[in-house]
Amino acid sequence: MADFTREDLAFTGYSQTIDADDYPKTIEVLDRVYVDKTEEFEVIHFCNQFLKKYKVPQTKASFQKAEGFLQHPSLENEIYRSQLLDWIASNWVKL
Repeated sequence: MADFTREDLAFTGYSQTIDADDYPKTIEVLDRVYVDKTEEFEVIHFCNQFLKKYKVPQTKASFQKAEGFLQHPSLENEIYRSQLLDWIASNWVKL
């Protein structure tokens, strides 16, 4: 499976910078727990992670569908990676 990149994103306007004030070791730990849905790198990483973890078609359309779910109103205030993954997986076929 190929990892999808910024060229595969459906939405635009993501921040292309990572918070400069954060310490690298701290970011590494926090990024395993939280998802910043405004940072391009984190959105790409999350969507690729979702495709690898769940048995969904490994296509650009699936990558963009996972990205679209991050914008779903039900997830507006959700930042926990595990909660996002679980919600998207349980709603993948429904929505």
